[in-house]
Amino acid sequence: MTPRYIELLCSLPYLADPFVHRRPPISEVQLLKRLSMLDFADRELVRELAAAFYWGRIRLDDSDAEIVTRAGRLIERVEPEDLREWLLWRMDIRTLVAALRRRHNGESSAPVALRWGYGRYARYIERNWTHPHFRLESRFPWLPQAKLLLETGESHQLEQLLLSSVWGYYQQQQADEQYSLSEVWLYLMKWDLVERWCSYDADHAREQFDALADMGLEQSLQELRNIA
Repeated sequence: MTPRYIELLCSLPYLADPFVHRRPPISEVQLLKRLSMLDFADRELVRELAAAFYWGRIRLDDSDAEIVTRAGRLIERVEPEDLREWLLWRMDIRTLVAALRRRHNGESSAPVALRWGYGRYARYIERNWTHPHFRLESRFPWLPQAKLLLETGESHQLEQLLLSSVWGYYQQQQADEQYSLSEVWLYLMKWDLVERWCSYDADHAREQFDALADMGLEQSLQELRNIA
């Protein structure tokens, strides 16, 4: 139990369900000021993790291989087992959504020659590419609905489904050690979901989805990757 973690976590407001409360209890500017309580090494790690794992914080010119490589290197550097598990789970979700979108965009088989996914299910998804839900609907019950929403172009509902599923998972998690860096990161992951949903513009999302549907496959994948 480190004093700087105690001071930081005690200074952070409670994060309520973003689908009920439409305003984050703390702004990004205020949050960054609070994170200055961390030492330099922790701040740098948090910054790198946020760039790789925050919802939608991926540059549009990043390739799948770059995303996978960056995430893998970061996960290997993380020491706390609980934090590593959360990052792996996040990549499992991103990989599943990427597979749904690739298949929806016409890829009849998995891109086995590319580093397109990362996590515990990438190879399993490749082997079960033609199954509607990759035979993973029992582990991820939201998959059938996500597939349907993707196929019907309901981007706003799709993002709400994904965000609510991820929120529900994080709400069930507890850090192995109280007042630790893992507990700080769990708060930040939940804050990112609150901030993302509260700032989401449904009308813009629908327009973006329609525009992307008219683009080529590669551009569509790059643009849509910020949802995964």
